[in-house]
Amino acid sequence: MQVAAKSAGTKRKSVSLGPAHAPTRERILDEAERLIVTKGVFGFTLKDISDPLEVRVPAIYKHYESRDDVLVAVSRRFITLLSEQFSYAPEALAQPLRTLQQVVEEFARVHLAHPAYVRLSLIDFATPEGGMEYIRLAAGGPFRANLTAGPLAPMYRRIRMLLEAGAKSGDFREIAAVDFYRVVKSVLLLRLVFPDDLLSTSPAKAASQRNVERMLWDTALRHVTARL
Repeated sequence: MQVAAKSAGTKRKSVSLGPAHAPTRERILDEAERLIVTKGVFGFTLKDISDPLEVRVPAIYKHYESRDDVLVAVSRRFITLLSEQFSYAPEALAQPLRTLQQVVEEFARVHLAHPAYVRLSLIDFATPEGGMEYIRLAAGGPFRANLTAGPLAPMYRRIRMLLEAGAKSGDFREIAAVDFYRVVKSVLLLRLVFPDDLLSTSPAKAASQRNVERMLWDTALRHVTARL
């Protein structure tokens, strides 16, 4: 299908919306992610998304009702990815310390690889009420509600089982999974933006990535082994 972009004072040519150039839902989200990283969650418009795709803003409305709808859809990508974190084979529970290190470092790598999700998470944490909490909306409710029945419940269950295995083996102290996740998540988000914004350079340099992985593992290890 050919769509002619006609407007007084513009030189935009007709744009083919064939398979290679169609403003698909995924391409719109890809561009939104890029803009979140470079301009921030509130620093871009739908026109900023449409221009690189060589379409007009109304074309985006065929897929999403609003800019906020786009951001919620981006957040759903994050929720899907997040739900897969802290994964391990059943036999890995026999080595809880080693397994925890592997999944914690992978958790850091995933956030470094998806900086837009970090910025969206920070917006959620800064919006307790009355604002647009994109990740909360994408997940279908607040984090605690998702621990037992929502899309993040499988992740939470894996964390709980791993921590219980470590406590049983004597490697870890007894600790609630939600407390462990709260510490790991908050420390990671803060480190990625302060004192240096590691999100603006994507992909992150190998040395920076390794430093973040080590920092997060050191934090997690201290938390699960501290004797109170």
